Amino acid sequence: MDIGRYIARRLLLAIFVLLGVLVITFVISHSFGNPIYAWLGKSAALHPNLVLLYEKQYHLTDPLYVQFYYYVIGLSQGNLGFSPSRGFEPVSQVIEQTLPYTLQIAFFAIILTLLMGITFGILSSFYHRTPIDAGVRGFYLGGYSSPPFFIGLLVLIIFVYFFHWLPSGGAASITITPPHAITGIPMLDSLLEGNFNYLASALDHVILPSLTLALCTFGVVTRILRSSVLDVMHSNFIRTARAKGADERTVFLNHGLRNALIPVVTVSSLVVTYLLTGTVFVENIFAYPGMGQYVVAALLAQDYPGILATTLIFALLIVLTNLAADLMYVVVDPQIRYS
Repeated sequence: MDIGRYIARRLLLAIFVLLGVLVITFVISHSFGNPIYAWLGKSAALHPNLVLLYEKQYHLTDPLYVQFYYYVIGLSQGNLGFSPSRGFEPVSQVIEQTLPYTLQIAFFAIILTLLMGITFGILSSFYHRTPIDAGVRGFYLGGYSSPPFFIGLLVLIIFVYFFHWLPSGGAASITITPPHAITGIPMLDSLLEGNFNYLASALDHVILPSLTLALCTFGVVTRILRSSVLDVMHSNFIRTARAKGADERTVFLNHGLRNALIPVVTVSSLVVTYLLTGTVFVENIFAYPGMGQYVVAALLAQDYPGILATTLIFALLIVLTNLAADLMYVVVDPQIRYS
C-alpha cells in the first residue's frame, strides 16, 4: 500500500472517530436538563417570550435526535452556533480567537518535552545504574506523578514569587501593541510583522505554561527511551559493532540511539494528546487566553455549542497528531512500509 492510500484510509477512519466523539459529547452535554436558566439567569423568569425564542432557535423542546440533526446540518454549513458564555458570540469566532494561543503553548511544550525527555533518557541509559541514572529517574517520576495544577503553582512560586524572572500570567504585556492578524497566530504574526517587542513579551509569557506541561510529560519520553536503549544495547548487531573495535560512545550514539527512537515516536502521539488536553488546566492557572480557558467557561455556563465545538477541535487535533506520528515511522526507520 502506498503512502497516499494509507493517508486516505486513515482520514476516512478519522471521520468516523470524530462522528463518534460528536455523538457522545452531544448526548452527555444535553443530559443535564434545559440550559435556558443557565444562559439567561433571572431573565428566564422575567421574560418568558425570550425563553420561547431560545428554545425555538436551538430546538430545545424537540427530541434529542432532532436537535442533533439540526446541529449536524449547521456544522456542515460551517455554523458552530453561538456561545452563551461569551455573550452569544459566534463559536467559530471564539475558536478563531482562542485556538492560536493554545497552539502556542502546545508547540513550545512539545519542544521542551522532547528536549528534556530525550536528553534525560540518553543520560539515564548511558549512565545506567549510577547516581546520575537514579537522580534522573527520581526527577521524571516526581514530575509525571504530579498534576499540572500542582506543577503550575510550584513554578509560579519559584520563578515569579522568589526570583521574579518571568510574568505570572497573560499572553503578553498589555502595554505592547499586538501585531495585525496575518496567520492568526500572534507570535508568528509578530515575527512576520517585525514586532519584536511583542514577540519577546509573548515568549516570556509562554515559558511558564509550556514548562509546566513539559515537566508533567517529559518523564514518559525519558522512561520509554531509557528502556528502549537498554534493550537495543543488548542486541546482536551492537555486539558486532563492539567486536569490530568501535568505542562505546560511537556504538551508543550511531547504532543504539537511532534504533531506540522508534518507540519514542510511538509514544510521542500520546504525549501530544496529554499536552493538548492539559492546556485546560494550565491556561486557567496562568490566565492564558486560549481554548482551555474557554472550555472551563463553557462547562460552567452549560454552553452546549461551545462544549461541542471545543471537544470536536481537540479530537481533530489528536487524530491529526496520531496520523503524523504514523508517518514519522518511515523517517526514523526506512525499513517500515505501509502494508
